[in-house]
Amino acid sequence: MRSPSPRSIPALASVAVLAVAGLAGCSSDGGDGDSSGPEIVASTNVYGSLAEIVSGEHGNVESVIDDPSADPHSFEASPADAAKITQADLVVYNGGGYDEFVDQALENAQEVTSLQGVDAFTEATGTQVEAHSHGAGGHDHAHEHADEEGHDHEHGAEEEGSTSNEHVWYSLPAMSTLAENIADELATLNPADADYYRENAAGLADSLEELHQRGTEAFGAEHVHYLQTEPIGGHMFDDFDAHDVTPAGFTSAIEEGSDPSAADFAEMRDFAGSDEVQLLIVNPQTQTAATKEIADAAEAAGTPIVEFTETLPDGDGFAEWMNNNVDAVETALGGA
Repeated sequence: MRSPSPRSIPALASVAVLAVAGLAGCSSDGGDGDSSGPEIVASTNVYGSLAEIVSGEHGNVESVIDDPSADPHSFEASPADAAKITQADLVVYNGGGYDEFVDQALENAQEVTSLQGVDAFTEATGTQVEAHSHGAGGHDHAHEHADEEGHDHEHGAEEEGSTSNEHVWYSLPAMSTLAENIADELATLNPADADYYRENAAGLADSLEELHQRGTEAFGAEHVHYLQTEPIGGHMFDDFDAHDVTPAGFTSAIEEGSDPSAADFAEMRDFAGSDEVQLLIVNPQTQTAATKEIADAAEAAGTPIVEFTETLPDGDGFAEWMNNNVDAVETALGGA
Protein backbone atom coordinates (compact mmCIF):
# COMPACT_ATOMS: atom_id res chain seq x y z
CA MET A 1 0.00 0.00 0.00
CA ARG A 2 1.31 3.47 -0.82
CA SER A 3 1.07 5.81 2.13
CA PRO A 4 0.90 9.59 2.36
CA SER A 5 3.68 11.70 3.79
CA PRO A 6 4.72 11.14 7.42
CA ARG A 7 2.15 12.41 9.84
CA SER A 8 2.57 14.90 12.61
CA ILE A 9 -0.79 14.61 14.35
CA PRO A 10 -0.47 16.23 17.79
CA ALA A 11 -0.77 14.08 20.89
CA LEU A 12 -4.40 13.87 21.96
CA ALA A 13 -4.16 12.77 25.57
CA SER A 14 -5.06 15.48 28.05
CA VAL A 15 -4.95 15.88 31.79
CA ALA A 16 -8.56 17.03 31.72
CA VAL A 17 -9.74 13.91 29.93
CA LEU A 18 -7.88 11.60 32.26
CA ALA A 19 -9.14 13.49 35.29
CA VAL A 20 -12.74 13.04 34.20
CA ALA A 21 -12.04 9.41 33.36
CA GLY A 22 -11.00 8.89 36.95
CA LEU A 23 -14.04 10.68 38.31
CA ALA A 24 -16.23 7.61 38.05
CA GLY A 25 -15.66 3.89 38.26
CA CYS A 26 -15.76 2.12 34.94
CA SER A 27 -17.57 -1.11 35.63
CA SER A 28 -21.03 0.48 35.60
CA ASP A 29 -22.27 -2.33 37.82
CA GLY A 30 -23.66 -0.18 40.58
CA GLY A 31 -20.55 1.82 41.33
CA ASP A 32 -19.71 3.32 44.69
CA GLY A 33 -22.53 5.83 44.65
CA ASP A 34 -24.70 7.11 47.47
CA SER A 35 -27.29 4.52 48.47
CA SER A 36 -29.72 7.38 49.09
CA GLY A 37 -29.19 8.91 45.64
CA PRO A 38 -31.27 8.29 42.52
CA GLU A 39 -31.27 4.81 41.01
CA ILE A 40 -30.08 5.00 37.41
CA VAL A 41 -30.23 2.16 34.89
CA ALA A 42 -28.36 2.36 31.58
CA SER A 43 -28.75 0.11 28.56
CA THR A 44 -25.00 -0.36 28.09
CA ASN A 45 -21.91 0.47 30.07
CA VAL A 46 -21.25 3.33 27.63
CA TYR A 47 -24.30 5.16 28.92
CA GLY A 48 -23.67 3.80 32.39
CA SER A 49 -20.26 5.46 32.44
CA LEU A 50 -21.76 8.79 31.40
CA ALA A 51 -24.32 8.50 34.18
CA GLU A 52 -21.62 7.57 36.70
CA ILE A 53 -19.50 10.57 35.77
CA VAL A 54 -22.43 12.92 36.28
CA SER A 55 -23.96 11.29 39.37
CA GLY A 56 -20.63 10.63 41.06
CA GLU A 57 -21.06 9.97 44.77
CA HIS A 58 -24.74 10.90 44.75
CA GLY A 59 -26.33 8.23 42.63
CA ASN A 60 -26.33 4.51 41.90
CA VAL A 61 -25.79 3.31 38.35
CA GLU A 62 -26.33 -0.14 36.89
CA SER A 63 -25.79 -1.09 33.25
CA VAL A 64 -27.85 -3.89 31.75
CA ILE A 65 -25.07 -4.71 29.26
CA ASP A 66 -21.55 -4.48 30.64
CA ASP A 67 -19.88 -7.35 28.79
CA PRO A 68 -17.18 -5.91 26.47
CA SER A 69 -17.82 -8.74 24.00
CA ALA A 70 -21.63 -8.43 23.88
CA ASP A 71 -23.51 -7.13 20.83
CA PRO A 72 -26.29 -4.78 22.00
CA HIS A 73 -28.04 -5.05 18.62
CA SER A 74 -29.08 -8.62 19.37
CA PHE A 75 -29.39 -8.46 23.17
CA GLU A 76 -32.49 -9.97 24.74
CA ALA A 77 -33.31 -8.69 28.20
CA SER A 78 -34.27 -11.09 30.96
CA PRO A 79 -37.29 -10.47 33.21
CA ALA A 80 -34.84 -9.30 35.88
CA ASP A 81 -33.32 -6.80 33.45
CA ALA A 82 -36.76 -5.48 32.55
CA ALA A 83 -37.63 -5.12 36.22
CA LYS A 84 -34.52 -3.02 36.84
CA ILE A 85 -35.52 -0.70 34.02
CA THR A 86 -39.11 -0.26 35.19
CA GLN A 87 -38.06 0.36 38.81
CA ALA A 88 -35.36 2.94 38.06
CA ASP A 89 -35.59 6.62 38.87
CA LEU A 90 -33.84 7.42 35.60
CA VAL A 91 -33.14 5.29 32.52
CA VAL A 92 -30.40 6.32 30.08
CA TYR A 93 -30.14 4.57 26.74
CA ASN A 94 -29.28 5.07 23.08
CA GLY A 95 -32.73 4.87 21.46
CA GLY A 96 -33.40 4.84 17.75
CA GLY A 97 -34.07 1.10 17.84
CA TYR A 98 -30.50 0.31 18.89
CA ASP A 99 -31.40 -1.00 22.35
CA GLU A 100 -35.01 -1.97 21.76
CA PHE A 101 -35.19 -4.01 24.95
CA VAL A 102 -35.35 -0.75 26.90
CA ASP A 103 -38.29 0.54 24.87
CA GLN A 104 -40.05 -2.78 25.37
CA ALA A 105 -39.55 -2.63 29.14
CA LEU A 106 -40.65 1.00 29.35
CA GLU A 107 -43.91 0.14 27.60
CA ASN A 108 -44.89 -1.66 30.80
CA ALA A 109 -43.59 1.02 33.17
CA GLN A 110 -45.40 3.89 34.77
CA GLU A 111 -43.81 7.34 34.91
CA VAL A 112 -40.17 6.29 34.54
CA THR A 113 -38.01 9.21 33.47
CA SER A 114 -35.79 8.32 30.52
CA LEU A 115 -33.19 10.01 28.34
CA GLN A 116 -32.07 8.89 24.90
CA GLY A 117 -28.74 9.45 23.22
CA VAL A 118 -30.47 9.98 19.86
CA ASP A 119 -32.45 12.90 21.31
CA ALA A 120 -29.25 14.47 22.61
CA PHE A 121 -27.71 13.96 19.16
CA THR A 122 -30.60 15.82 17.54
CA GLU A 123 -30.37 18.57 20.16
CA ALA A 124 -26.62 18.97 19.61
CA THR A 125 -26.53 18.65 15.82
CA GLY A 126 -30.01 19.40 14.53
CA THR A 127 -30.05 16.01 12.79
CA GLN A 128 -32.75 13.42 13.38
CA VAL A 129 -31.79 9.75 13.80
CA GLU A 130 -34.00 7.39 11.82
CA ALA A 131 -35.38 4.54 13.92
CA HIS A 132 -34.26 0.99 13.19
CA SER A 133 -35.40 -2.45 14.23
CA HIS A 134 -32.82 -5.02 15.29
CA GLY A 135 -33.74 -8.68 15.46
CA ALA A 136 -32.07 -11.22 17.69
CA GLY A 137 -30.22 -12.61 14.69
CA GLY A 138 -28.48 -9.39 13.76
CA HIS A 139 -29.09 -6.03 12.15
CA ASP A 140 -32.24 -5.05 10.30
CA HIS A 141 -31.48 -1.70 8.73
CA ALA A 142 -32.92 0.32 5.93
CA HIS A 143 -31.02 1.06 2.74
CA GLU A 144 -30.41 4.66 3.80
CA HIS A 145 -27.17 3.54 5.47
CA ALA A 146 -25.64 3.28 2.04
CA ASP A 147 -26.26 6.97 1.46
CA GLU A 148 -25.12 7.93 4.92
CA GLU A 149 -21.89 6.11 5.55
CA GLY A 150 -21.07 4.28 2.34
CA HIS A 151 -19.64 6.28 -0.51
CA ASP A 152 -18.76 5.56 -4.11
CA HIS A 153 -15.22 6.91 -4.09
CA GLU A 154 -16.25 10.22 -2.58
CA HIS A 155 -17.75 11.59 0.59
CA GLY A 156 -21.48 11.66 -0.14
CA ALA A 157 -24.38 13.25 1.67
CA GLU A 158 -27.49 11.62 3.08
CA GLU A 159 -30.92 13.15 3.22
CA GLU A 160 -30.63 16.59 4.74
CA GLY A 161 -31.57 16.70 8.41
CA SER A 162 -31.50 12.96 9.06
CA THR A 163 -29.09 10.09 9.63
CA SER A 164 -29.50 6.34 9.81
CA ASN A 165 -26.39 5.82 11.95
CA GLU A 166 -27.69 5.17 15.45
CA HIS A 167 -24.22 4.82 17.01
CA VAL A 168 -24.54 8.32 18.46
CA TRP A 169 -22.22 7.85 21.44
CA TYR A 170 -19.34 8.42 19.02
CA SER A 171 -20.57 12.01 18.59
CA LEU A 172 -18.72 13.88 21.31
CA PRO A 173 -20.95 16.99 21.12
CA ALA A 174 -24.02 14.78 21.51
CA MET A 175 -22.63 13.05 24.58
CA SER A 176 -21.77 16.40 26.16
CA THR A 177 -25.40 17.39 25.66
CA LEU A 178 -26.60 14.08 27.09
CA ALA A 179 -24.42 14.57 30.18
CA GLU A 180 -26.01 17.97 30.73
CA ASN A 181 -29.47 16.44 30.33
CA ILE A 182 -28.61 13.72 32.85
CA ALA A 183 -27.50 16.41 35.30
CA ASP A 184 -30.76 18.30 34.86
CA GLU A 185 -32.86 15.18 35.49
CA LEU A 186 -30.80 14.20 38.52
CA ALA A 187 -31.14 17.74 39.85
CA THR A 188 -34.91 17.34 39.64
CA LEU A 189 -34.77 13.98 41.41
CA ASN A 190 -32.29 15.16 44.04
CA PRO A 191 -32.29 18.98 44.26
CA ALA A 192 -29.86 19.04 47.19
CA ASP A 193 -27.04 17.89 44.89
CA ALA A 194 -28.07 19.81 41.77
CA ASP A 195 -24.90 21.91 41.62
CA TYR A 196 -22.75 18.81 42.10
CA TYR A 197 -24.36 17.04 39.14
CA ARG A 198 -24.09 20.06 36.88
CA GLU A 199 -20.44 20.65 37.77
CA ASN A 200 -19.64 17.03 36.90
CA ALA A 201 -21.45 17.33 33.57
CA ALA A 202 -19.66 20.57 32.77
CA GLY A 203 -16.29 18.97 33.52
CA LEU A 204 -17.03 16.12 31.15
CA ALA A 205 -18.26 18.52 28.46
CA ASP A 206 -15.03 20.53 28.73
CA SER A 207 -12.93 17.39 28.30
CA LEU A 208 -14.91 16.14 25.32
CA GLU A 209 -14.80 19.57 23.68
CA GLU A 210 -11.02 19.60 24.01
CA LEU A 211 -10.77 16.16 22.43
CA HIS A 212 -13.22 17.16 19.70
CA GLN A 213 -11.20 20.26 18.81
CA ARG A 214 -7.91 18.39 18.73
CA GLY A 215 -9.36 15.62 16.63
CA THR A 216 -10.88 18.08 14.16
CA GLU A 217 -7.58 19.90 13.74
CA ALA A 218 -5.54 16.72 13.43
CA PHE A 219 -7.71 14.67 11.11
CA GLY A 220 -8.91 17.56 8.98
CA ALA A 221 -5.31 18.60 8.33
CA GLU A 222 -4.41 15.05 7.31
CA HIS A 223 -7.36 14.56 4.91
CA VAL A 224 -7.84 11.03 6.21
CA HIS A 225 -9.71 8.60 3.96
CA TYR A 226 -10.99 5.52 5.75
CA LEU A 227 -13.03 2.36 5.34
CA GLN A 228 -15.24 0.78 7.97
CA THR A 229 -16.80 -2.66 8.03
CA GLU A 230 -19.77 -1.13 9.88
CA PRO A 231 -20.52 2.60 10.34
CA ILE A 232 -19.95 2.45 14.07
CA GLY A 233 -17.54 5.37 14.36
CA GLY A 234 -19.01 7.45 11.57
CA HIS A 235 -20.21 10.36 13.71
CA MET A 236 -16.79 10.88 15.26
CA PHE A 237 -15.02 10.77 11.92
CA ASP A 238 -17.61 13.07 10.36
CA ASP A 239 -16.99 15.55 13.19
CA PHE A 240 -13.26 15.27 12.54
CA ASP A 241 -13.73 15.98 8.81
CA ALA A 242 -12.35 12.60 7.77
CA HIS A 243 -13.66 10.99 4.58
CA ASP A 244 -15.50 7.66 4.50
CA VAL A 245 -14.87 5.91 1.17
CA THR A 246 -16.59 2.64 2.08
CA PRO A 247 -18.48 1.34 -0.99
CA ALA A 248 -22.19 2.02 -0.60
CA GLY A 249 -23.29 -1.48 -1.55
CA PHE A 250 -21.02 -3.08 1.02
CA THR A 251 -22.28 -0.85 3.83
CA SER A 252 -25.90 -1.46 2.91
CA ALA A 253 -25.49 -5.24 2.92
CA ILE A 254 -23.63 -5.36 6.24
CA GLU A 255 -26.17 -3.13 7.94
CA GLU A 256 -29.02 -5.31 6.68
CA GLY A 257 -27.35 -8.39 8.14
CA SER A 258 -26.74 -9.97 4.74
CA ASP A 259 -23.63 -10.90 2.80
CA PRO A 260 -22.35 -8.29 0.34
CA SER A 261 -22.62 -9.13 -3.34
CA ALA A 262 -19.51 -10.47 -5.01
CA ALA A 263 -19.02 -7.13 -6.75
CA ASP A 264 -19.42 -5.09 -3.55
CA PHE A 265 -17.11 -7.41 -1.65
CA ALA A 266 -14.45 -7.20 -4.36
CA GLU A 267 -14.68 -3.41 -4.39
CA MET A 268 -14.27 -3.25 -0.61
CA ARG A 269 -11.35 -5.68 -0.68
CA ASP A 270 -9.64 -3.69 -3.41
CA PHE A 271 -10.15 -0.46 -1.49
CA ALA A 272 -8.58 -1.98 1.62
CA GLY A 273 -5.26 -2.24 -0.20
CA SER A 274 -5.44 0.90 -2.29
CA ASP A 275 -3.59 4.17 -1.92
CA GLU A 276 -6.94 5.94 -1.45
CA VAL A 277 -7.28 4.54 2.07
CA GLN A 278 -5.20 5.23 5.16
CA LEU A 279 -7.26 3.30 7.70
CA LEU A 280 -9.74 0.44 8.20
CA ILE A 281 -12.15 0.59 11.15
CA VAL A 282 -13.61 -2.73 12.31
CA ASN A 283 -16.17 -3.70 14.95
CA PRO A 284 -15.02 -6.95 16.60
CA GLN A 285 -18.40 -7.44 18.26
CA THR A 286 -20.24 -7.88 14.96
CA GLN A 287 -17.58 -9.66 12.93
CA THR A 288 -18.70 -11.87 10.05
CA ALA A 289 -16.78 -14.04 7.61
CA ALA A 290 -16.99 -11.21 5.08
CA THR A 291 -15.69 -8.50 7.39
CA LYS A 292 -12.91 -10.78 8.64
CA GLU A 293 -11.77 -11.39 5.08
CA ILE A 294 -11.69 -7.65 4.47
CA ALA A 295 -9.58 -7.17 7.59
CA ASP A 296 -7.25 -9.95 6.48
CA ALA A 297 -6.86 -8.29 3.08
CA ALA A 298 -6.12 -4.94 4.70
CA GLU A 299 -3.55 -6.48 7.02
CA ALA A 300 -1.85 -8.23 4.11
CA ALA A 301 -1.70 -4.93 2.23
CA GLY A 302 -0.31 -3.04 5.21
CA THR A 303 -3.42 -0.92 5.72
CA PRO A 304 -3.66 0.00 9.42
CA ILE A 305 -6.63 -1.49 11.29
CA VAL A 306 -8.29 -0.02 14.39
CA GLU A 307 -11.11 -1.61 16.40
CA PHE A 308 -14.09 0.48 17.49
CA THR A 309 -16.51 -1.29 19.83
CA GLU A 310 -20.12 -1.02 20.98
CA THR A 311 -19.32 -1.19 24.69
CA LEU A 312 -16.62 0.02 27.06
CA PRO A 313 -13.51 -2.11 27.51
CA ASP A 314 -12.89 -3.33 31.05
CA GLY A 315 -11.37 -0.61 33.20
CA ASP A 316 -12.20 2.40 31.01
CA GLY A 317 -14.54 5.31 31.64
CA PHE A 318 -16.23 7.12 28.76
CA ALA A 319 -13.81 10.04 28.39
CA GLU A 320 -10.77 7.81 28.69
CA TRP A 321 -12.23 5.37 26.15
CA MET A 322 -12.88 8.10 23.59
CA ASN A 323 -9.39 9.48 24.14
CA ASN A 324 -7.92 6.00 23.66
CA ASN A 325 -9.93 5.51 20.45
CA VAL A 326 -8.49 8.68 18.96
CA ASP A 327 -5.01 7.82 20.18
CA ALA A 328 -5.31 4.40 18.52
CA VAL A 329 -6.18 6.04 15.21
CA GLU A 330 -3.34 8.52 15.64
CA THR A 331 -0.90 5.67 16.24
CA ALA A 332 -2.20 3.71 13.26
CA LEU A 333 -1.92 6.69 10.94
CA GLY A 334 1.54 7.49 12.18
CA GLY A 335 2.67 4.05 11.10
CA ALA A 336 0.79 3.96 7.81
